[in-house]
Parts: sequence; C-alpha cells; structure tokens
Amino acid sequence: MPRRVLEIAFLVAVVAFFVLYLRGIDWEQFAQLHIDWRNLVIATIFALIFRYWGVMIWRFILSDLGATGLPNFTTMAYVYAKAWMGRYIPGTVTWIAGKVYMASAHGISKSRLAVSSLLEGGMQVIAVMVVALLLLGFDSRTSVIPIDYKIVMVIFAALLLIALSPFAFNRIMRIAYYAVKKSDPGNELLINEKAVLRAFILYAIGGFILGMSEFYISRTIAPSISWHNLLFIIGAFNLAGALGVIAIGVPSGLGVRDGVLLVLLSVILPKELALAITVTSRLWSAFADILFFGLATLVQQILKRQQAKTLQRTH
Repeated sequence: MPRRVLEIAFLVAVVAFFVLYLRGIDWEQFAQLHIDWRNLVIATIFALIFRYWGVMIWRFILSDLGATGLPNFTTMAYVYAKAWMGRYIPGTVTWIAGKVYMASAHGISKSRLAVSSLLEGGMQVIAVMVVALLLLGFDSRTSVIPIDYKIVMVIFAALLLIALSPFAFNRIMRIAYYAVKKSDPGNELLINEKAVLRAFILYAIGGFILGMSEFYISRTIAPSISWHNLLFIIGAFNLAGALGVIAIGVPSGLGVRDGVLLVLLSVILPKELALAITVTSRLWSAFADILFFGLATLVQQILKRQQAKTLQRTH
C-alpha cells in the first residue's frame, strides 16, 4: 500500500533526524544543573496544552473554511502529532505536507487542508509577533535587540497580515489559479474573515500558553526567577520565536531563536543561567514533542479498540 509505505518512510525519517538533533546537543552542559522537578512537570503540562491547543485551532480553521465530516478530535490530534514530528526533518514544509497528506486519508479535501495550513502558519507568526510586541515593545530591557530587527518584525507582520486578509489572499488565489487553470478557484481555495479573526485570537492566546510553559522551564533551572519577570519571559520567548522566522545573522552558534533568547534572558539572569535555560528549553521541547506524539497515539489506539469492541457487540 503506497500510503502506508510513505507513512513508514516519514516516521523513519523523523526518527533518523531526531537522533541527529539529539546528537547535536552538548550534553555536558546538563551535568552540573540542578533540576526543580515540580516546575518541570508544570512546564510539561503547559507544553501539552499548547500542542493540543494547536489541534483545536486546526479543527476550527477547517470548520470555518467550510470543511464538513471532520474526524473526531482524537483522530485529528493523532494526525497532527505525527505530522508535528516532521519538524525535525530539514525543510519547514515537511510537517505541513505530512499533515495535509495524512489528514486527506480521513476524507478532508487536500485543497482545504493546504489553504488551512497557509492560514495556520501565517496567523501563528503574526499572533506571536503581536504578543511579543505588546509585552516587550516598550520595555527598555529589549534595547539589547537591534532596533533594525524590531522594525523588520513590525513590517513583516504588517505585510503578512495584509497578505492573509481575505480581500488580498482570495484575489491573489484567483489570479494564480486563473493563470494555471484558466478558470476561477472553488470556495475550498478561499478564506474568510471568521477563519482569519478566530485563528489570530486563538494563536495569540496560544502564545501566552507556550510562554507559561517556557516560564516554568526557566524556573526549572533557576527557581529564584520571580513572578515579576513572568511577562518579560513570555515576551522574550515569543520575540525569539518570531525573529527566528524572519531574522538571520544572529551570532553565538545556537541558531537565531536561541541566540536572541540568550541575549534577552541575559538581561535578567547571569549569562551562565541564561545559556542553561536556552539549551534546556531546546532539549525539553523535543521531549515534549515525543510525549505529545506518544499520548496522542495511545489515546487513538484506545479509541480504536473501543470502537472495535462496540462493532463486535453489534454483530
């Protein structure tokens, strides 16, 4: 079965690149760390809530775009979690393409899945940028980030927001579709105001949920971090994530997101602790992904067994 072969190949690639990802981590940096396990558990709970929040948003977007006959939440969570692991395969498009391919097996239109993925990705970036700017835009401590990066982020967010407005997106889609197919696109290739607005609001809330998980992972390494720094840390992680999408050239060898995060955390913490939190956050996020995938798979298998037993009883 070609679909089954492709899914197995996808999972094999995920495992291979995930192992390479773990091998690239400097494990010696964790040798001297003292872990606050209570904060680690709370951080992990928030991380799982954030990932399931993403499943909910995906379902809402598809529904707002007119998709009908959607599978149950458990099945969608399983597809989402499996595709989510594709982020470890080089190429941003991998996990999105995997989600479209695997979800289409459950009767969802590939066109709607593709359009919903564009809307998902774009609105998530915009929402994260807005959350970061609201929390840190007037905070003098962010002066350590060059003003050029902040300006670029504002311009990028504005342009992306315009491109994802139904007026602009649908017009571009009609022009592109007519150039290729010589006809107008169907409604399944168009977006609407409800989908855009709800996605933005929910992703903005998601930015706070993810920020809470990162706050607790920071307290896992440095329990002395006070609640006074809560909004700064939430904003710092959101800002680092946003700049990680649009900025290049940040030094330190840790990557754009990690480089920005290290600079921002060093404002409120000793550099050694800031580095430890940055590296720990990266590793913990990977294991949170595994936990999400494992939990979604377990629940899906339990549901399948219950459905099979019910089917046997009816016969």
